[in-house]
Amino acid sequence: MLKTVTLHSLFVLALISTAASGFAQAPVPATPENAASFIGDWTLSAEGPQGPAQFGLTVKVDSGKLIGTVAMGDQGSLPINDISLIGKTLVLRYNFDYQGMSIDAAISLTPAGDKVGLEIAFAGGAYTMTGTAAKK
Repeated sequence: MLKTVTLHSLFVLALISTAASGFAQAPVPATPENAASFIGDWTLSAEGPQGPAQFGLTVKVDSGKLIGTVAMGDQGSLPINDISLIGKTLVLRYNFDYQGMSIDAAISLTPAGDKVGLEIAFAGGAYTMTGTAAKK
């Protein structure tokens, strides 16, 4: 019984710690000013359960607002209009068509020293890929 209580307590503490470490931060709209370091053309190199993949990403300013496009193989170039910051992470949300179904996706770019970490979550996180992003 003591082991169960201890494991349960550790799990609860881990959840509280995770929430306090940044997951509880609310997204704020990304602007040319607060997301200036992300503006440009990027190569996204990711690995997922189905293997490696590369995508192209462009983040630019149009009429004072950040917009983007992502190039996804067969999908071509897709527009991104929902761009926000959560802490230091830029989050770009878009939808694409897969066999007649609209699938949501979120690209997260997180600076970590001289590298930029990458996570792409498809269908609300049902399929994820991780890797790195490199500015061209």
